[in-house]
Amino acid sequence: MDILLVKSHRYVSGYIPGSNLGMNILIQLLIGKGYEADMFQGYAQEALTYVKKLMRTENSPKIIGFYCDFNNIHWVKIFSQEVKRLFPEVVLLAGGPQTVGLDAGFLKQTSIAAACIGEGEEALLELMDFFVHNKGSLKDIQGISFLDEQGNLVETPARKPPENLDDIPWPDITLTNDYKYYGLLPILTGRGCPFGCTFCYEGANAKRVRRHSVDCLMEEIRGNFKRNPAIKYINFLDDTFTLDAKRVKRICDEVKKIREGYDFVWFASAHISTIDKERDMAKNLADAGLKKIFFGLESGSDQVLKSYNKKITRKMAVDVINHCVEAGIHGIAGNIILGGPHETLDTIKESEDLIMELLHNAPGQFETAYFSFLPYPKTPITLRPGDFGMEIYEDLIDCSNEDIPLSRTRELDFIDLTNLRLSANKRLQNEMRDIYFAGKIPEAVILDSYRLGRQYGVFTRWNDYVYKNIPIDNEYWKMRASGEYVLYHQLGSLEQEAVVHRTFELWLYTDVSREKPTIFNHELEELDYTLLKLCNGRLSKKEVLQQGRMKLDTQGKNPNFYSEAERSLNKMEGNKWILYGKP
Repeated sequence: MDILLVKSHRYVSGYIPGSNLGMNILIQLLIGKGYEADMFQGYAQEALTYVKKLMRTENSPKIIGFYCDFNNIHWVKIFSQEVKRLFPEVVLLAGGPQTVGLDAGFLKQTSIAAACIGEGEEALLELMDFFVHNKGSLKDIQGISFLDEQGNLVETPARKPPENLDDIPWPDITLTNDYKYYGLLPILTGRGCPFGCTFCYEGANAKRVRRHSVDCLMEEIRGNFKRNPAIKYINFLDDTFTLDAKRVKRICDEVKKIREGYDFVWFASAHISTIDKERDMAKNLADAGLKKIFFGLESGSDQVLKSYNKKITRKMAVDVINHCVEAGIHGIAGNIILGGPHETLDTIKESEDLIMELLHNAPGQFETAYFSFLPYPKTPITLRPGDFGMEIYEDLIDCSNEDIPLSRTRELDFIDLTNLRLSANKRLQNEMRDIYFAGKIPEAVILDSYRLGRQYGVFTRWNDYVYKNIPIDNEYWKMRASGEYVLYHQLGSLEQEAVVHRTFELWLYTDVSREKPTIFNHELEELDYTLLKLCNGRLSKKEVLQQGRMKLDTQGKNPNFYSEAERSLNKMEGNKWILYGKP
């Protein structure tokens, strides 16, 4: 094998190694140029075990290229050192967003021969010519860094990114974990970003936006569905998907046509300002099958947003998210960063106030979480943190998995930001639960959340934080969302013949050690408990009532038995304890 590309991360609970379309594209490009190339993506130990095994076969790669991002850079250092120690003959390369921050010390410690900076299609082909065919020289390859003979870092001139993306091969998604395990189709429709956010390398360096043509994009999507009609969820990965309203409208029109033949939904990210300017866009997205949209909110403080150069305001965020709800988008996500420019207790309070307002404006639809600021390399903030009222904890960056603060402000240090993030996320989750228990979430929204999760794999934090943590309610909504169970008032003339089902295992949640049986602090009268035991999924409502009377009113002396039993069943339905099998 000529080259193996590896993407791996240390294991973190809840993290699943997902797709890397850039690495995948490089593999297709290399194969098209006649190289034998493969890729591996997975957890750290899996990757190391795989490489060790592969290197001891006849098909061992001459070159191993590591994908480097902010979260795995420490692991790449360990991984490369171990591979080079065991197999000194192998050539090591690096690529990915973090390579722009790699210094001479890192390259020395890892024995990485060269690192691609930026989009690497052309640079990697020239590196392959050099290392495999001994053609050219490193100093003449644009867009890379390497060590010269004296051990000094050499950074060659930046390479102009490719202009015509349609000329670049699409990834083979059958190689991606997201596709293999979840039936998810990840699609990147363009590259570059014009917004210039001060915390983002790509935006801060004002790379020009380039896009696949809509015709080429639709050809790729249709081709994937022909290969696998079971794809359920398209994930448009672009940060700037909504940048051009006319292009979005055309994509939506074409996606509608594809959805006539295939059952799928889709996700996209959007910038608040683009939806704010083009108010028809949200409705177009919803009508075309978009079920979840993501906005980078970052903060609820206009001062902090200005420091981020977000080009949005708090009011714009509220207006746009309210508009998305009205347009029919049931899944709306947005993140909040803590520990950014000029952050104080007051600015964090502004962020939390924004989140609470959005949760109540869009109950069951808007979701978020609080994250720590991440000092990505070569951004205005990390290059000049003092200008933003910040300091960076450089010595902690290797320890990060996005789980600890890596910055401090003049008012808030590591401990402050750690505690504030933990407490803010806890209050967030408690507020979401309170909104649910107060009955503020429309049933249609909850059922939509369950259906989208089951049928298409659409994730929502309302499921994660609220519904699934209330066991009986979780089973109740799952049963209703299946379409096989209905409420009493939906039965019509068949109400007596419908089979009654408990939504939970009676033995699992019933406490019989007290004077009266108790389910989650609800004391059951004899009538309630008797009927509930009969709602076993085998008896019709008529049979439940008849057998209940045989057990409790054998002499028929209670003329009100059936009306009392009806009230008991209605009460249990209100508690989400029973449902009726759909006739």
